[in-house]
Amino acid sequence: MTRWVAQTHLNYVSVTPYNWTASTIHGFQGTRQPAIWMGESGPVIVVPGVTEADHAAIKSTFEERGLKIVQDSEKITPAYYSVLLDDGHGGEILVEQSATSRVGHLRFTFTSLDSKPYVLLESSRPSILTSIPTNISYPHGTISLHLRPDSSSIHEICGSNFERQDSIITPVSTLPRVSKFAGYYCARFTTSLDPSTSHGTIQNSTISPLSTSGQGPLLSAYVQFPPHNVVDVRIGTSFISIEQARANIDVEIPDGMALEETVRVVKTKWIEKLDMFALEGASEEQKQVFFTGVAHALQYPYEQHEQGRYYSGYDGKIHDGESYSGYSIWDTYRAEWAFLILFAPERLPGMIKSMLADYTQGGWLPMWKNIVETNIMVATHADSLIAEAVVKGVTGFDTELAWEAVWKDATVPPENDVSTS
Repeated sequence: MTRWVAQTHLNYVSVTPYNWTASTIHGFQGTRQPAIWMGESGPVIVVPGVTEADHAAIKSTFEERGLKIVQDSEKITPAYYSVLLDDGHGGEILVEQSATSRVGHLRFTFTSLDSKPYVLLESSRPSILTSIPTNISYPHGTISLHLRPDSSSIHEICGSNFERQDSIITPVSTLPRVSKFAGYYCARFTTSLDPSTSHGTIQNSTISPLSTSGQGPLLSAYVQFPPHNVVDVRIGTSFISIEQARANIDVEIPDGMALEETVRVVKTKWIEKLDMFALEGASEEQKQVFFTGVAHALQYPYEQHEQGRYYSGYDGKIHDGESYSGYSIWDTYRAEWAFLILFAPERLPGMIKSMLADYTQGGWLPMWKNIVETNIMVATHADSLIAEAVVKGVTGFDTELAWEAVWKDATVPPENDVSTS
């Protein structure tokens, strides 16, 4: 549901949040941007840093918080990422990262003996609409800091983000219902030394020490820790609520689960898929290219459901069942769908039921679904997906409803379809 990447760029349509050629990292982003030509939806960004002062030098804006990558220190696998960053004060920060579908797991090892480490959560940021960098909007967010029971230290930072860059291409039939979309998150902290020593919120670069809540644009919150510390952060994400984000932590990476265990669980799931392939006569470089391609092919569509429920942007309601998003169907109907039928057959009934739910709630099968329909690109290739699944023996969905949906999809254009440019 949420992919975690190092943030090297402000992402928008035509720019992704991570590029391996960058020399600085500005945070670690939970992203839902499904392709370079589509927009972001409800991101959350976690930023490590150090300061010599209590509050004044905490860096919240993208431009000022970038930290240099120690040369050749990045390690990247489908289950684990790590990088060593120069903290700018004579020390280094080792960042390690893994993630399940709905929960990111990060560990920051601060080496400086004198500087005060902090972790910042960015709830709302400047958002670029379309592919023009100067076309900036300022979506709102919320943030709240929660104390540990019987303590003055911070246990969680939770919030929401209303950013949805593809709102400008939402069809008129669903636009009013998706207007209340939000991405929710809750970050839970554990440390190797004493708990947090200070905290606050930041809005539009104005720091409010000891503040525990905020709302609006350009909004962040921070927690400071004693020097030479190891800070473990698990960030639950949700399209439903903050409470659901917390529940996703408890289910996927519960209290007491070490990063090494998260990596093991995620790696095991990837091995189950990658072990389905055996290559003969391939060089090491060819194997790397092939298995990277397999990993990429298994990324989308991605889960939008959470513990048996999901938020629908088509009607703005919470439903029971499975839901998937990131359907770039006109790109994928020829080969990607056939690949999934072969190598992820357990997912197919849920994916088709998700498309049929989109039809029931929104009136048409998805064309390019990014949380909600965008109605871009040509033709109605979802018809092909369902037909191929039927021909190849996929079951577990309502075929009568599927025929009804395919017939309407092929014969009835969406509202204002011929008059909207």
